[in-house]
Formats: sequence, structure tokens, C-alpha cells
Amino acid sequence: MKKIIWAVLGIALLWIIADFSYGIIQEKQAQKQAEEQTQQIKEEEQADLEEGNNAGQLAYDFEAEDMDGNAVKLSDYRGKKVFLNFWASWCPPCKIEMPHLKAFSEEQEDVVVLGVNVTTSETNLDNVTEFLNTYDIGYTNLYGSQKMFNLYRVQSLPTSYIIGKDGVIHERIVGPVTQDGLTEKFAAID
Repeated sequence: MKKIIWAVLGIALLWIIADFSYGIIQEKQAQKQAEEQTQQIKEEEQADLEEGNNAGQLAYDFEAEDMDGNAVKLSDYRGKKVFLNFWASWCPPCKIEMPHLKAFSEEQEDVVVLGVNVTTSETNLDNVTEFLNTYDIGYTNLYGSQKMFNLYRVQSLPTSYIIGKDGVIHERIVGPVTQDGLTEKFAAID
């Protein structure tokens, strides 16, 4: 009789363990399915977004050459927050904000600072390199094209954009920025 009771208890214990394990597996599968559906919804929403230069729009993608001759695309930085800054070496407000951008780029690990020189306004391209060296700028800077300036409504300098990890514009800023102001603005977005 004791053997039968132990056998029944053993079977019941195995049943409980199997049922518990099956529940955990089902829960993990449901969680994975929910994550996949959420990702699919995000991708569909992003596909529906219109490209543009206003808050809430997907930032226009572009390709430009960096100061070392490498091709760089804005979309290369998807998955990271981006501060896109249009500037020129002759621009007094650009000179004012440059130390702030340098400090901001050095303190931030999750934000890419991407400078774009308004090349069409420069009298000599050597001024661009000299300007970056004067301020000891280490973040990526590109030679911009007239098409880029038109796409991003660059009418006065500096003009900048705060872009989220998903490539969506959060804000357009005309005029110089400060390190503290940027830190605050980027802390407020995902």
C-alpha cells in the first residue's frame, strides 16, 4: 500500500512540475510573441511616417563626405539619438556654441553629435579644418551640399535638429545652443 501511495505522490509531483514548466514555457512564448508584435507595430508606424524637417517627421536621410573622405549617412546612426548641427567657420554664433558642443559630445555616450559644414558659404575649405582644429573638435563633421541645406531649411546659422533613436525629429533649433540646454533636451527623449 505504501508503494502505491508513494507512486501516486511521485506521479502527482511529476504532474505538478510538468504543469509548472509548461506554464513557464507558455508565458515566455507569449512574451516573445508580444515583443515581436510590438516591434512590428513600431516598424509599420515608422514606415507610415513622412520624411521631412519638422518635429514628428522622419528626418530626411542623406549621404555626405566626412573630413577624412569617408561616406556617412544619417541613417547609419539609427538606434542612437543624434544632434545634427549645421555650421560655418565664419559664423560668430557657431563659434560661441562650439565649446558647448565639444563638451556635450564628450560627456554623452548615448548621443551622436554630427556636424555639417555649410560648405557653399565657405571662402576656402581650409578654413573648415582650421576651425575644427582651433576648437579641438573630435566628433564627426561632414561637408554639406546645397541639397542638404535646402532639405533642412538652413537659412541662418547655426541650425540644428534633435533626432530620436527612431530617426524622428523632436525639435529644430535656430541659433546657438549650450551644453546644459542640450543635456536637458536629450534627457527628455527616449
